[in-house]
Amino acid sequence: MTGGTTVDSRRRRDERAQERSAIWRAGRDLLLFTLAATACFVSGTVVIRILHSPDRGLPYRDHFVSGDNREWSAYGGNWRVQSGAMFNESNERGAKLVTGSAYWQDYTIQADVALRSLGDAGLIARVSDPEQGVDAYSGIYVGLRVRDEALVLGIADHDWQETVTKPLSAPIVPNSWYHIRVQLSGCRVSAVVNREDFSEVASYDGTFEACPLRGKIGLRSYDSGGMWKNVAVTKSPASR
Repeated sequence: MTGGTTVDSRRRRDERAQERSAIWRAGRDLLLFTLAATACFVSGTVVIRILHSPDRGLPYRDHFVSGDNREWSAYGGNWRVQSGAMFNESNERGAKLVTGSAYWQDYTIQADVALRSLGDAGLIARVSDPEQGVDAYSGIYVGLRVRDEALVLGIADHDWQETVTKPLSAPIVPNSWYHIRVQLSGCRVSAVVNREDFSEVASYDGTFEACPLRGKIGLRSYDSGGMWKNVAVTKSPASR
């Protein structure tokens, strides 16, 4: 009996030890799983914040000099890069070329723009939902229009609301470069147009009642071919 009792006691001790070991392993595995899940959640959250950051990809500058336009998406038009500039050789109404981040908010976009015929051409900002068509996008447009020799600002939301028309100090010269600079801060829009000799031909500084608050950038022409170069985007200074 003594031998049997000893064996039973040893067996029970072994079983208890195995149970404790199993419990310890289960606790360890649960802890490791919790730590791994937490790390994945934290890293995933960080990645999302980075991807959705309004500063991601800024400052931006085009690569037209190297002939690279892979990051741009066309919505109508006939676009090509030549001699460091982007050309639209189509007179299609509302042709657009878009790039950038959907999460950019307050920024300054500038570029040299030249019109090749009648119509208008310029820059679009805070662009979302772009499609092929005249006003088939949501965003802010700032451009030059030959018909009334004016700087034009407006808002598109798959329709067109012209907000500002500022007469130019001199007629538009086809195939001549004009530097357009647009600064956005909330719904405050500041726009300046200079000729190649840096003389100012028009400017505007005002606040829209409502406007898109974030989105990509783009080039746009209406019933006119156009040329664009030196496209650059920087974060706008913080509002005071």
